[in-house]
Amino acid sequence: MKNLIIIIFALTLTSCTVKAQQSADVQMLTLTGNPLPTIRHVNDMKIAGDTLWFVYETEDGFGQCFLRRASIDTISNNLTVSSDIGKRSDGYYLSYMPYPFIAADGTVRVVGQDDCEIYSVENDTALVGTKQYLLGSTGILPFPIAQYTKDVFMTSPHQYVFIGREPNGGPHYAMNANIITAEIDTIRKINISPDLQPWMPNMGELAYSATHQRLAFAYLLHPIIEIFDTDSHSIKSVRLGEDTFDLKTLEDADFENLNTLHTVDITSTPDYIYALYWGYRYSDSQNCTPTLIKIDWNGNIIFRRPVKVPLRRIAASDNAIIGWTGEDFVMLRLH
Repeated sequence: MKNLIIIIFALTLTSCTVKAQQSADVQMLTLTGNPLPTIRHVNDMKIAGDTLWFVYETEDGFGQCFLRRASIDTISNNLTVSSDIGKRSDGYYLSYMPYPFIAADGTVRVVGQDDCEIYSVENDTALVGTKQYLLGSTGILPFPIAQYTKDVFMTSPHQYVFIGREPNGGPHYAMNANIITAEIDTIRKINISPDLQPWMPNMGELAYSATHQRLAFAYLLHPIIEIFDTDSHSIKSVRLGEDTFDLKTLEDADFENLNTLHTVDITSTPDYIYALYWGYRYSDSQNCTPTLIKIDWNGNIIFRRPVKVPLRRIAASDNAIIGWTGEDFVMLRLH
């Protein structure tokens, strides 16, 4: 049985070498409902109301992604996990790469990253195809785009923003789409400098605020978060650390493992961005603990707080953050 850890903290700054000034108050919570298999990776997490939605891979799943939801009850210290979402009666799945996103009406929907179809969620665990596609075969495109979607946000009915990329390792972009007219256009090319055009050295995560109508892109291999509006106007480039990327490592297949990883995940609420900042390599992730950085949508850093457990994924609500340590879920209360 896995456990959900609640961490209540008031800390200021941490790293691999800096000792935290205060210890965390940790409370163990029991997971109930449907048991989880051994999880290899948690690929994405979202919080909608009192429900956590998370996508994961298993040790023997051969790359298939599975989607679950879990009701959060902090009064009775309980997290109730659903069965697999989208699993059919014959044992097959409606989507093998489901990606949840919060619709403009507040409900959770799912897009298949492999075929880009949009699904509604009914009866808690059933996926129902809408026959609408974020990237359709007859769409109006500015240039060829790989049939793959990432970091999808619904900005209004039928309007979306997401990360798309050119085929064969080309550049990637923040893009918008109208699924009624099938028109797709670019908002901004994502690249840290003119010298780094392909998507791989520019990997990262996108966040969106409907309240401010702004986007934030956090680079994985560079200590920068770029905030811009949906018309591509720059708001601020937020620096979180020192530059560490080594251009020479691009010649190696495992260049990501040879470089310091900066923002490994980003999540947001209508008024704030939360960056999960490492500042160390993946090989050090079991011995180092990260920093949670809170930023407003004007690019002002509100706080930096060390987290006393390893974290690899985060999802935010207005008063708490749930994270994945690689073995357990944790919740960090925000005060």
